[in-house]
Amino acid sequence: MVPGLKADEQIASYAHLQVDLRCNDDVSLAQSDQQRILNLIVNSIPTECPNRYKVVNGSESDQRTLHALVKMTKYDEGNAFARFMLAGLGQMHIDAIVALSDLRTDEELGKYEVAKTFAWGGIYGGSTGIRNIEDGFAKAVAASLCAKKEGGG
Repeated sequence: MVPGLKADEQIASYAHLQVDLRCNDDVSLAQSDQQRILNLIVNSIPTECPNRYKVVNGSESDQRTLHALVKMTKYDEGNAFARFMLAGLGQMHIDAIVALSDLRTDEELGKYEVAKTFAWGGIYGGSTGIRNIEDGFAKAVAASLCAKKEGGG
């Protein structure tokens, strides 16, 4: 679901952002991997949304804070040998649902689905690992948090 105009206006009114990452029960991802992906997302926000948020994952403040819960629904490393043999085989996938809400009231403001798939074949496909596509996934999540502020933000 992509928020409508009213939701976009609500989201754009937040200057503070708190991003959290969790995994569905069927997604096996070490805590250190989750932290690495969360850091990639947080570090991508200033690039994807320059000057959009005053504070990202800062300490509690009196300001209204937008909460983005990134719920990993799929993290599949695929099979490097299969990718090497033929494009389309052994695909890698990272999928998530980004749920936006007000941090204090927990009022839901919108949801986005973000997915990254890698299916190249040959030497490139066989030598590319899931960590190589995490950066693109992080940028896609960050881009989903870029509701524009009035006046251009």
